[in-house]
Amino acid sequence: MVGGAALARSNAIGATRLAAFTPRFFWVRACAGTTSLSVLLGALLVSSLAHAGRPLTTEDAGVIEEGRCQLEAWVDRSREATDTWIAPACNVGLGIEWQLGAARSRQSGSARLAETYAQAKKSLRDLEDASPWGLALVVGVTRRPQDPVRRGWDHPFAALPLTVAFGDTLAHASIGWSRDRSEQRDVTPWGIALETPAGERLTLVGEAFGESSARPFLRAGGRYSLIKDSLEIDLTVVARPGGGRGERLVSLGVFWQSGRFMP
Repeated sequence: MVGGAALARSNAIGATRLAAFTPRFFWVRACAGTTSLSVLLGALLVSSLAHAGRPLTTEDAGVIEEGRCQLEAWVDRSREATDTWIAPACNVGLGIEWQLGAARSRQSGSARLAETYAQAKKSLRDLEDASPWGLALVVGVTRRPQDPVRRGWDHPFAALPLTVAFGDTLAHASIGWSRDRSEQRDVTPWGIALETPAGERLTLVGEAFGESSARPFLRAGGRYSLIKDSLEIDLTVVARPGGGRGERLVSLGVFWQSGRFMP
């Protein structure tokens, strides 16, 4: 049997996202030509796949219930920059979750829009008690306003996220493709993640994610439910093994899901 908490998280709350999973290492050039780690991660988060349920970058197979919307927002703080993300999503029919996302990066006293994306997510197999695994398809496109070569909606991505339930513990894996048209190259973003309850309201999360053969990033932390199936906050840390202090960040986020607005 799939645990009730696991089903509630994957089906009732859905899951989307940034963070595709989301590793796409398209590198985003910020205003001065430098790239902040959190925007890289967000791009990671975007280009490859959507956004997984906060605070994960790895996308999961959950889709918002038809007739509901959700909002994810978070702040990533590294030594170089502070990046603020917002990502609303809705399912208005046909079993498709539509999501928009945008990141604003602040560094060296200047703030600019660093990344935007749009994506659609369709469940190919629902996670249920009788079938403890789910599969979905994510397709989307990214815009990088600070890119000196391609500033439009020029960078497509796709991903196949898989979620498997082991009691109340959920395991996620995602593999994807993204095209960096500025550098004329394809990358393969990937991610694996676990989330497991540590109490009635607290869920612990951990993941590894990256792109192609580059060294991965690791994330660890937790998510706390303020209002069941509606409002959550999360706090995680991200680092790259063997990396410097510039490859570390702290992420603080919030997740909200609406009631049904359609019959």
